[in-house]
Amino acid sequence: MICKKAHRYLNEYNSLPEAQDNQHGDRHICAGCAYEEGLRDGMEGNVRKTDLSHLPYSQAGTVRHKDAKGAYDEGYNEGRKRSS
Repeated sequence: MICKKAHRYLNEYNSLPEAQDNQHGDRHICAGCAYEEGLRDGMEGNVRKTDLSHLPYSQAGTVRHKDAKGAYDEGYNEGRKRSS
């Protein structure tokens, strides 16, 4: 599945960590979707995910070559802050 959401082009995602390796098996996973899922999980108090393979792929715009796991973790941390 390929992500078609507009968040692929948001300037806010320029600051996400970059990754062109495949250490987490998530090189092409949409970092925007990963960030949003992390944010939601953090706000809801869900357990932090390590497997993001269910998320769509994207190599477009500002999420290109971004670290999906790092994006998820940033979103999760922000979600925890917002829920406090």
